[in-house]
Amino acid sequence: MQLNLIEAPASEIITLEETKKYLRIDHDFDDNLIVMLIKSTREAIEAVIQKSIMKQAWEYNIQNQHVSNFYFNEGGDYPNVFDDVLKISLPKPPVRKIISVEIGDKEIDPEKCSLDTVNNRFCLCIHDKRLLARKRKISVSIKYEAGISDRAENIPYQLKLANLMLVANAFQERYSYSQNNVVSQGVKQLLSPFLEWRLF
Repeated sequence: MQLNLIEAPASEIITLEETKKYLRIDHDFDDNLIVMLIKSTREAIEAVIQKSIMKQAWEYNIQNQHVSNFYFNEGGDYPNVFDDVLKISLPKPPVRKIISVEIGDKEIDPEKCSLDTVNNRFCLCIHDKRLLARKRKISVSIKYEAGISDRAENIPYQLKLANLMLVANAFQERYSYSQNNVVSQGVKQLLSPFLEWRLF
């Protein structure tokens, strides 16, 4: 299984200006570094909470995998079948829109697809009995948009503050390998409410 970013967020959840204000920097010598830290720390937050923050597009590929006829494995990412419906757990939710779905070389009609949750995981459901009856192993390509919002002002303040704190910590420690445990604990507390978000 492979997840590829096909469209990056149009903007970040915090701006260069507000980050420099938080860092109390009034020059532009480090602007490129700060921009890089804003992006990389936002991606680190997304990796921790396993969700997309700003709207972005992903391509999720599953190559030659068995379809189970039994139960959806809690925590598993493999495709499963419930009552002739193929269910595939999608990473980096919340899913905003399905762009396209292909099984093998066949494009699936969007009307035969829906979104659901199984064991607290966000799933794409494909309703096509004939297609499922023919295939014991499948290759699937799913393109979709995900993200809490496409506007920074709609992002929860805890995520923005966590992003600012991580940038500040990385900027302060840019010449060393030490870690500020106070900041790390604060960031962990800020992110904890988002670890159980599954469906938006």
